[in-house]
Amino acid sequence: MNEKTQILIVEDSEITLYKLKAILVRLGYSVVAYDNPQKALIWLNTVEVNPDLIISDVMMPGIDGYAFVKHIKSTPKISKIPVILLTSQTDLKDKVAGLEAGADDFLSKTVSPNELELRVKALLTRAQEANLSISQSASKVYSVFSLRGGVGTSTIAINLAIAIAQLHQIKTCVWDMAVSSRQCALMLNLKPRNTLAMLAEWPEGTIEESLLSSMILDHDSGIALLPSPQFFEEGDLVTRATVELVWPPLQLIAPYIVVDAGNHFSDPVISILERCDAIVLALSPDLASVNATYQAIRIFDEMGIDREKILPVVNNIFPRSSLTTVKISEGLKKEIFAEIPFDTINMVKAVNQGMPYFMLAPKSPVCTAFSKMAFKITSMNKEE
Repeated sequence: MNEKTQILIVEDSEITLYKLKAILVRLGYSVVAYDNPQKALIWLNTVEVNPDLIISDVMMPGIDGYAFVKHIKSTPKISKIPVILLTSQTDLKDKVAGLEAGADDFLSKTVSPNELELRVKALLTRAQEANLSISQSASKVYSVFSLRGGVGTSTIAINLAIAIAQLHQIKTCVWDMAVSSRQCALMLNLKPRNTLAMLAEWPEGTIEESLLSSMILDHDSGIALLPSPQFFEEGDLVTRATVELVWPPLQLIAPYIVVDAGNHFSDPVISILERCDAIVLALSPDLASVNATYQAIRIFDEMGIDREKILPVVNNIFPRSSLTTVKISEGLKKEIFAEIPFDTINMVKAVNQGMPYFMLAPKSPVCTAFSKMAFKITSMNKEE
C-alpha cells in the first residue's frame, strides 16, 4: 500500500486505539490518532491535506460518532473523506443509524486484522474510483455578468448558487471575480484571510486542491465562497494566469460553480466567460441597462460565444418600469431567461445584515424566481 495513504483514527479506548494503529502501520499506512472527536475536528480544520480515510468509534464522550460523521459530511472541505464507524454494538438499528449519519462502512470492534485490511482497502479503492470519476466530469460553471454596474450581479450570483445547492443538495461554490467591488464576502458576512491575491507570485504549473480549499469559506446557507482580493490595490494581482491555476482544482471541489464576473471585460473575466457553460447577463428594466446589455451581446458575438449560452435576466430594482420584459426582449433580439421580482426593502435588509436574501425571506416570490432559475439553468446543461 502506498505509504502516503493516511488514515485518521478517533477512538477513546487506549487499548483499541493502539491495536488499530499497530495493524494499520504494519500494513504500510500513515496513521494520525486522537482520543476524542473535538481534537480530531480541530486537526481536520487546520491540516492542508485531508486524510484518505477516517475510522471512528461511535460511543465517545461529548460528540458521539454519529454526530462526528454528520459534521464531516456537512463540511465541504472534508465531506468527501470516507468514514468507517467502529463500535461494540451489534444491533442492526445501530448500523442503520451510522449509515444514515453518512458513514461509508460499519465495523465491529472485534473485527479481525484480515477483515479490517480488506474493508479498508475496498473503501479506499471505492473512494479513489469516485474521485477519478469526478475529476473526469467537469463541473458546471455559470457566470453572472453585466456591462452596467448596480444591477445586482453579486446578489444574483449568491442567491442563484444557494438555489442550486438546495435544489440538488450538492455543494455549490461562488467564485468572486468582481475584483473592483468585492461584494460577495460582505453580503455573506464572511471575513477572508486568504484570497486569490496570494497566487500572484505562484510559479507556472498547477496548485494543489488543498491549497485552493484553504482559501474557500463555507457559509451557513450551504454554499462556499472563493473570495476576491479584499483590498482595491490587489485587484490587478488577479490575472488570466490566476484563472488558469484555479480552474482545474476548483472543478474537483464543487460540482456547481457560480462566478460573480462583475461588470468589466477584464482579461481574467474574459477567460472565464469564454469557457463557462452559461452566462447570466444581468440587467435592470431601464434604457441604459438594456443598451449596455445589447452591447455586451454584440461583444460576445465578436468573441465567438454561442448565443445559446447567453441568458438575459431582468432584475427589477425599480417598483415600476415602462419597459416590460416583452419590450426588453424585442430590443435585445433575445428571449429573457428569467425575471426577478421587485423587493428592494428585503434586498437592502439582507445586504445590511450580511445575510443572503434566500435566508432572509425563503418563501418570497424572489426566492421562487431564483429556484425556478436554478432548475432551468441546470436542466439546460443536462440536456446538452
